[in-house]
Amino acid sequence: MWYTRSYHLKRILVSYLLQYALTVTGFFQREKNTNTATDAAAVLPVQNPQKPEDFRPLENACFQNPYAFYKLIRDQAPVYRLPNGIFCISRYEDIVAVCKDVEGYSSFQQGAVAGLKPGQSIEKVGAQFALLGDLGVVPADVMATQDPPKHTVERKIGHAGLNARFVKSLEMDLERLCHETMQAFLPSGRVEFMSEFGWKMPMLMIMRVLGLPDEDFPKIKAWCVHGINSQSGVAKKHELMYSQAQVMVFVRYCWKAYLKAKSVVEQLPEEEAPENLIALLIRATQSDSHFGDKEAVSLIFQLLIAGSDSSATSMGNAIKMLVDNPDLQQTLRDDHEKIPAFIEEVFRLESAFQGHFRWTKQDRELHGVKLPRGSRIFLMWASGNRDERFWDEPDQIKLNRKNGKKHLTFGHGIHACLGRELARMEIRMVVKAFLLHTRNLRIDGDAPFVASMFARTLVRLPLAFEPLTDGQTGGNSCSAT
Repeated sequence: MWYTRSYHLKRILVSYLLQYALTVTGFFQREKNTNTATDAAAVLPVQNPQKPEDFRPLENACFQNPYAFYKLIRDQAPVYRLPNGIFCISRYEDIVAVCKDVEGYSSFQQGAVAGLKPGQSIEKVGAQFALLGDLGVVPADVMATQDPPKHTVERKIGHAGLNARFVKSLEMDLERLCHETMQAFLPSGRVEFMSEFGWKMPMLMIMRVLGLPDEDFPKIKAWCVHGINSQSGVAKKHELMYSQAQVMVFVRYCWKAYLKAKSVVEQLPEEEAPENLIALLIRATQSDSHFGDKEAVSLIFQLLIAGSDSSATSMGNAIKMLVDNPDLQQTLRDDHEKIPAFIEEVFRLESAFQGHFRWTKQDRELHGVKLPRGSRIFLMWASGNRDERFWDEPDQIKLNRKNGKKHLTFGHGIHACLGRELARMEIRMVVKAFLLHTRNLRIDGDAPFVASMFARTLVRLPLAFEPLTDGQTGGNSCSAT
């Protein structure tokens, strides 16, 4: 008991001190750079680029439509070194091969990869993060940021909480939440989809699955944005510092929620424990010596980050794709059974996460490019999803693809996303709801994407539409399942 109290006092004290130091240092760094900062959005793309060097891949003009760049590097430089020193792996088969090579490529401490400068050692910086993770100040490496054998234990626990039966049990709650969220704006005929729908529905769902209160949504969402920003690969130093400081606040919140739930669960018989994921994680710490409190808290953090962004991003991209393709929209209105195939094409064509990071544990060589131990790697899911070496007519929406589910949007191999079936169900419901309850769906304003090499997320998606009243229908009423 004394050790536990001492651990948490130290954890909280160090967290507040580091948060303060990062915030203050970031503030002065921002003031220093105010006069020299450039607006990436003002940079124009090169006309008719012929080689990778014609692009400015880490600037906003490329992020708004990166696919021409992806094709060029697939064709001319399949292992392409970005200006920030990160090696991009862009071809489908190469990405799959790297995912399978868990001896040569590591996911451990991949969260530190994006913020490193060329020449910095991922192992040294990772060791510093590991110390803070052990203390509970930042997320410890679990599941997506862990290697076997620890990853094997953690994935088994995660799968127990997000298995197919559990996801199916959420269907009625999801339908109710989708209906409630939509009714708030449907009569007006307008909605800023990302803020009023896309961010809310999946975030609230994963919060409820974890057992967190709905009223905490605004602050949890804000913290998740900082978590995603820290992986953008283009954040300025002061922005990165502030995001890292906010991540520490977020981790403290996760600890507080976890410890509060633990104090309840430990006093109850197992059959009376709350039916939520936090309770399941608490039980896992009691039965597995390799999975402790800090791993449970870090998994809560990771689930919230993933739940806040990937489904919301894919929802926004799906609705935008419907608006941009009216013939396709009508096809889906006429036959809801085609919605699942459409969703797989959304995942493939507009991957929520453009890629994930790795680093080399051993020297490797790919396409004649040497990747010494410690090299930083970016596996480009979104590029592999459009690789013409694997896909037939990769830039086209095709509802009859035989290999439609072989996209890389949920990763590949041991790190394939555990929440993929929940994401599919959420997006299917949203697409069907908009087809049933609106017509003349259109974009009413600018819909830019976030400047990030990591996430393919719409900043906003302003929509206008005609709401359908009771008795009207935006298509047939058959199930999309």
